[in-house]
Amino acid sequence: LPQQQVGKTVFNDDEPTKEQEWVKKLQMENVWMEMEEDFKAKQLVINLMAKQKRADLKSVLDPQTKKRVEILMQTVKRLQPEEIALKIKHFDQEVCTELFLSELRPVLPNPEQVGKLNVYRNAEPEELAGLHPSDRLMVQLIKIDRLGPRIEGMLYRRKFDDNWSLLDDSARKLSVAGKALLQATQFKELLSLILLIGNYMNGTGVKGGAFGFRVSSINKMVDTKSSNSMTLLHFLERTVSKHFPSMETFLDELQAPAEAYRVNLLDVRKTLTEMREGLKRIRHELSENFSEVEQNDRYGIQMWNFVGKATAKLEDLVDDVSIAGSTFDEVVKYYGEDEKNMTSSEFYGIFKTFVTSYKKCKNDNQSLAEERAVMEKRKQAAEEARANRQKALENSTSQDAEDTSALDNLLEQLRSGSAVGRRARRARPSTSTQSGSLTVVTDVTGDSSTGNDPGDLARDMLARLKSDGFNALMPASPTSATAPRRSRRREEFKGIAEELEQSPMLKLGDSLQFGDEEESDGHSSETQGETASEVKKIDEDVPVVVTEEIR
Repeated sequence: LPQQQVGKTVFNDDEPTKEQEWVKKLQMENVWMEMEEDFKAKQLVINLMAKQKRADLKSVLDPQTKKRVEILMQTVKRLQPEEIALKIKHFDQEVCTELFLSELRPVLPNPEQVGKLNVYRNAEPEELAGLHPSDRLMVQLIKIDRLGPRIEGMLYRRKFDDNWSLLDDSARKLSVAGKALLQATQFKELLSLILLIGNYMNGTGVKGGAFGFRVSSINKMVDTKSSNSMTLLHFLERTVSKHFPSMETFLDELQAPAEAYRVNLLDVRKTLTEMREGLKRIRHELSENFSEVEQNDRYGIQMWNFVGKATAKLEDLVDDVSIAGSTFDEVVKYYGEDEKNMTSSEFYGIFKTFVTSYKKCKNDNQSLAEERAVMEKRKQAAEEARANRQKALENSTSQDAEDTSALDNLLEQLRSGSAVGRRARRARPSTSTQSGSLTVVTDVTGDSSTGNDPGDLARDMLARLKSDGFNALMPASPTSATAPRRSRRREEFKGIAEELEQSPMLKLGDSLQFGDEEESDGHSSETQGETASEVKKIDEDVPVVVTEEIR
């Protein structure tokens, strides 16, 4: 609760001495010791008591300033305000850090606050104990001679090393970048190739036949796109990679210029000027107020030593920045740009952008090449598979053709009779006479030149068989044991008859005709034609030996 509200609450202190009595009583009875052992809260109790007492302390500072000074003192909270002020006076390196001094400078007492604090300049320690710690620190600081210039000098001293290193590194980067561009032989070759490509593309236009171009134009290559959405820079990278591989070392030549784009020569010169002016002010301050350095004032001793070293380092830095500036002016003119209208960040940013874009195009082209390689492999694999299938199909077709041809040849041979061998069947004795076998030798090899007609020959043969008892030997029952053999002989005879039909002897158009045979209840069906019936009966009942004349 704020102090103003406590009086209206239960914490209203009606008996101010009661709390002190309690504190002494609890201390005598070791209650605080027990709390320290059990809760480690002794310091907490003391701090609470200190805060309560601090609320009664006097302060002439405004609340905001008092709060900021109090926060600043927390960074060195182990020290009392008087000790902090003494270390500031003597420029203690441990306390007077850059952060501490940067926070201290804005809260230094203004003239109005100095007037209020002067009341306590020569106050006794007991009176000062009634002031807020922030006020006590300010009272001690206003006693320090030349407080403002001291803080400025100390802060300059703390920042000097970092600022000098930054400027020195910036000047070195600018110098290295400029010299790298002046000696970049492969990059010059690349620019010549770009000029050649540009003149070829613009050969029929107004822009054709150029003798050179500003180096900033190289980043406009990404604006020219082909029909397949590839830029002119992609084409340049592909051309260089394929036909001028040694030219790609220009990326190494542009490494330093690409890194120098973060450096602005104007900012370097401005910071260097500020450092020189700041050192000049410090030297003047020391000459005017610390010409006779007191032995107990370590600030003056430290600052005089610092000024001597800083002056020499700044002189070297001035030379480095001057060289970097002259190199920059030279390289800007060398690459066709105007040094008056272009900063170092803009100039070297051209090369940073170009290197980044070129590397991206290189990756794009490599990815595209890999995709094309994969597609080509797939295409080749598909063609090989298709060729293998075609070859297998051709082999299969050839084999089928061979098999078909072989079958056709076999059928042709069977039809022509060239594959029919000689047959001889042993004569079967007649079941009625049992008097040997009847051998029929029929010469059907006659031709039309001798006057022997095959049809007549067949009829004569049948007549002779009838005269020998052919009709009497017909089987009485279709279920006789000779039925299977009759069927087999009938098929053999039919085949022979077919061969006779194909024989060149039948030149007169005669043919041996057989009707379709069907068996019903073991009986042969009627045949068409008289000749077919007679031939059929010959095969059924008469043992016939067909000699080689029957083909």
